[in-house]
Amino acid sequence: MAGGTASGGASPNGGESASGGVSTTGGMPGGGAGGASGGSDGGTAGAGGDVGASGEGGDAGSGGASGGASGGGSGDACASALFCDDFESYTADQAPGGSWKTRTNSGTVVVDGTQARSGSKSVKLTAQAGGNIKTAFMRIEGSPVFPVDGNAFYGRMMFYLESAPTADVHWTFIEAGGLVPGQDYRALYRYGGQHPVEGGSQLMANYETPDSYADIGPKTDCWLHSQGKVVPVGRWACVEWQYDGPNNTMRIWMDGVALEDLTMIGKGEGCVHVMDPDFTWTAPTFGHLELGWESFQQDDARTIWIDDVVISTMPIGCPE
Repeated sequence: MAGGTASGGASPNGGESASGGVSTTGGMPGGGAGGASGGSDGGTAGAGGDVGASGEGGDAGSGGASGGASGGGSGDACASALFCDDFESYTADQAPGGSWKTRTNSGTVVVDGTQARSGSKSVKLTAQAGGNIKTAFMRIEGSPVFPVDGNAFYGRMMFYLESAPTADVHWTFIEAGGLVPGQDYRALYRYGGQHPVEGGSQLMANYETPDSYADIGPKTDCWLHSQGKVVPVGRWACVEWQYDGPNNTMRIWMDGVALEDLTMIGKGEGCVHVMDPDFTWTAPTFGHLELGWESFQQDDARTIWIDDVVISTMPIGCPE
């Protein structure tokens, strides 16, 4: 297996319950997380499905989506975007409104007036210290953004990660998923990381089929590790990604630079539960996007701030 370990697993129940705009995923099936155990059979509770928490009211934004103006991104990017939000229209110390929903387990998601990439506000997402799953995600699902024509989209966010794991911890900060076409199970495309390397926490692409933990669909939990590229910490960084369903492809850029070793076209390096080296990461019909922090093994508390989110059908780029 690549790097001697694989990635952490997921539960079919993640993100299903709703309560006042925040869902909790506590009490999910446990077991050794695939990532740390190097191919153990029991995945930790993981990321969400397509039925999310109920959204709370908020201000309408560009293109019928939530939020305010371009927030430091180029005006052209927001003018043609499916969704654009700088979080300036929301109340500090409360969950972001509008089209945003939140999904938490041992975590919090609030608008913060003390840290911002542009304007005066961002969203602060904090996962508490502890073992098993910790989740602090904000989520866009359904109309008016999803499904996207052609089932392929770009996303961009500015983020400030306070610190990253220094041990083997599978974590995710960008996830999108939905039902696999013609099937009765869901799949997730994720970017995050897992292994500590010189300079920080090495980035990783991950594919998961969470309904498999309820014996629906194939068990997967697949990975593609970068070659020593780490997530930036302690500063504002720009990350852009493309999830291309028809071509079963994932791409990512960090601060405007393509991370070619994290481009996944059809398959990655391996899977916890699949022995076929040519196993295809069959994309879902994307129905939701989650941003923030989720980790699957014992870890310290993590905080990430997110600002200036854009979703588009064309490349976006970083703000100046």
